[in-house]
Amino acid sequence: MNRDTIQQWLRGRRGSGAVSLARAPQENAAVRSLRLARGFQRFWRMVRESVQSGSAPARSSEPTPTRYDELTKTLELQDRPMPLTKFERAVPGEATLIANMARIAASLVIKNYCEMKASDPSARAMRDQHAKAHGCVDAEFIVRDDLPAEFATPLFRPGARYPTIVRFSNGQGQPQSDRKPDGRGMSIKLRDVAGDSILHGLEPGRTPAGEHDFLLSSFPVFFCKNVVDYSELMEAVAAPSGTRREKFKRLLKWIVFAIRNPGQFYTFVRTALVRIGNPLTFTYHSMSPYLLGEDHVVRYVVGPVQRQDDVPSWWSLLFGPLSETFLQDAMLRDLRPSPPGDDVVFDFSVHVRHSATPEEVEDAFLPWTRPLDRTVSIGQIRIPRQNFLTPDRVFDGERMMFNPWNCLQQHRPLGSINRMRLAVYLASLQVRRKLNMVGP
Repeated sequence: MNRDTIQQWLRGRRGSGAVSLARAPQENAAVRSLRLARGFQRFWRMVRESVQSGSAPARSSEPTPTRYDELTKTLELQDRPMPLTKFERAVPGEATLIANMARIAASLVIKNYCEMKASDPSARAMRDQHAKAHGCVDAEFIVRDDLPAEFATPLFRPGARYPTIVRFSNGQGQPQSDRKPDGRGMSIKLRDVAGDSILHGLEPGRTPAGEHDFLLSSFPVFFCKNVVDYSELMEAVAAPSGTRREKFKRLLKWIVFAIRNPGQFYTFVRTALVRIGNPLTFTYHSMSPYLLGEDHVVRYVVGPVQRQDDVPSWWSLLFGPLSETFLQDAMLRDLRPSPPGDDVVFDFSVHVRHSATPEEVEDAFLPWTRPLDRTVSIGQIRIPRQNFLTPDRVFDGERMMFNPWNCLQQHRPLGSINRMRLAVYLASLQVRRKLNMVGP
């Protein structure tokens, strides 16, 4: 309690007709007691309000999702590139579903940021998916000299070489232990590419020229068929769970999705259960389809040329001596500059769908197992020995953008899942950069 508070209380007592010492003897004892009680009640209320008003700024400075609601209302989102290709068909209500998914992605970035900020004031906003990187490494993409002519494009020119960045990551939107079940990702950025990407044409202010991205994950197919199914799944993922009622409603959403889409729910769980011992010795997939040239529909497959993954057992993965960053530890061991050693080499291939139809292209959950489907090697990704944990490289890796639409027209993403990813990735990027106060 301070002097101003006491003086204010005394002035209030005089102005309100509170009993004075001169009048006190003339007052009934019960009335006097009542007046004193009321006076002290006002006094303590004033003290409490003074304390609460003094602490209010601290509470308002705490990061909460509500505080950043405006960010999700001011998103600048690109519509789907139109017209669609001959291999695609729009999903009913697609534009509305995509806009809703973009807002959910932005909200997840904010939610994860606030949760991390509560325990670590220095935390920064991260991607809504694949937040934790194991490493962001320099590499070179080399197209094979004898590439068949039918697979050649302005990007895939026989003998072409591109300086490349490869980012290996976990799938979750918050950093967590590598021992926890999770999907794993591999993002590839080619540089010094001739021609503008689709994304650069749509968002020149946010996208550097001369880049081409490939995004891959640790499972062969996507865990949802199209944007309709994905929307239902993300409504369950992003549902609030603060109260008991909210937790019940969220559980109900999961149950409804699992009943309606048992195969997709199983694949969603199975994707997180894929065991990897070393990011440099595992095979990754684009999951969703892409155009190649004018007539081919493909999925990308990137796998090690020589070694196979030393997969840890479930017991050692969950309870064994593995560290919380054992995937990064494996990369540090295999890419240690000294003593000198061989490059880590990945084969970059395309899995070609024979006679692809729009129904198949729009189904990202569909495995491609036709007898006439084939896998064709396009080239190699060579990762030399290096120290990839320098402060500059770590900062660049976190600030860097990877987007499936950051590609040449001849490699356009196909299907409603990919059309949705254009808006979702841009929403995540915009909110992340605003929270971190980082420009394009």
